Amino acid sequence: MNAFLLAALALVDAAFAGFRAYTGRDGRIRKTRHALLAARRGLAVGVPGLLLSTAVAVSLLFGAEDRGARYAQLDAAAHRMLLCYAPYAAVVALSLACYLWGPFRAGTLAVVVGLGPLTLLRPLVVLAGALAAAWGSLPAAPVAAVAAMGVLLVEPAVHRRWYAEPV
Repeated sequence: MNAFLLAALALVDAAFAGFRAYTGRDGRIRKTRHALLAARRGLAVGVPGLLLSTAVAVSLLFGAEDRGARYAQLDAAAHRMLLCYAPYAAVVALSLACYLWGPFRAGTLAVVVGLGPLTLLRPLVVLAGALAAAWGSLPAAPVAAVAAMGVLLVEPAVHRRWYAEPV
């Protein structure tokens, strides 16, 4: 269950990374279609990273002498990652809900106080989750490292591929 929650969180993060790479790129009033395209681009870049970290985890699992013990180690590492990522994701979700459905002033406050600073903290939160996963289980370290790199590289890759030039 922990692995599925992390995968879902990674996919949502990839979609938001695509959106963040696009944000502020054009002055259109109605940009829903373009924002959804940016989110799909983030997913297109994020899915291979998720598959790579899954492949590393599966290879570690099937290469182990005691698969049950290795699965328990990897699951515990995933749980430690979730303990780092879940509070951050909850605060981001609350800020995003306030931004999308709150009155204009509340939405502006959500961006200035919530979403902006949280975007700057994101790499530190990802690193903390990877370190927490690796701390208690050396076999989980490569999975956590690949997952963290995959998550952190989505936004720069989307930006470089599709949004490097001004619109």
